[in-house]
Amino acid sequence: MDTDKAFQLIDKIETEMAGRIDGRFFHPDIFATLDNVNASRKEIETIRNKISDDIWLRLQGIASSVYFGSLRRGDVSGFYDVVNRLGLYQTKAMIITLALYQHGGSDKELEVIFARSFATSVMAHVLAIQMNFREEAALRAELAGLVLEIGKKTMIAYKKTVDPAPEINDEFIDSYHAYLGDKIIKRYGLPEYLGAIILARQIIMEENMVSLPGVVYLAYDSVRASFDKYENRLVIKCQTPIPGTDVSRTLEAIIKDKFQAVGLERYLLVFRIPKIYYL
Repeated sequence: MDTDKAFQLIDKIETEMAGRIDGRFFHPDIFATLDNVNASRKEIETIRNKISDDIWLRLQGIASSVYFGSLRRGDVSGFYDVVNRLGLYQTKAMIITLALYQHGGSDKELEVIFARSFATSVMAHVLAIQMNFREEAALRAELAGLVLEIGKKTMIAYKKTVDPAPEINDEFIDSYHAYLGDKIIKRYGLPEYLGAIILARQIIMEENMVSLPGVVYLAYDSVRASFDKYENRLVIKCQTPIPGTDVSRTLEAIIKDKFQAVGLERYLLVFRIPKIYYL
């Protein structure tokens, strides 16, 4: 397929899929409310009634699993609390991602991509914090990991639910999903840096350190390798805590909590190993 036809097909997929999820799983005007800096708490709370129950329950679970340092912030009750916990862009991205996932129904391939994206998001945030990026940058890495494969998810959902076109094969998806992802980012008013990270498609180094996009792709490559090796699971090995440690505040506990919050715990496998200096 030549480039012109490829981009015409990308435009078609983007328009068609937006029409199928907007209004079905969420009312399109929720983004106008979220983007309005003058929106009142009452207006933001009404969004709860404009998204599907499944999306709401997952958002509530994710927001309830947010940590400040190693302290879990606790349960949330309303949509305003969700936005306050997750942030504007994270909330928007989760709604779009969950709508695509819900549109695919019980399709296993789409669920695996969703799980892989979520795992990438979690690990990108962890790596960014461990590499001493500021919290704001770490949240950007987390958000980028979540949407990194949004174009791929959309293409596969389109092929399975709209048109099983033979030209939308693995080669086409691998070559062009990043461009569709960038269009989706722009459609829903997500930050431009997300499109730049999606289009980078590789680890980028700065003069003296790994760049933030580099962190995202390090997370993605490690998650993808784990999913390929361990039958679609993120496998992590955690050292056995020192006796007396509050295990509810360990990095292991935080990662487990995040996966459980979104109902993806079956895609995570944790092994306990002895302390390295004990070996």
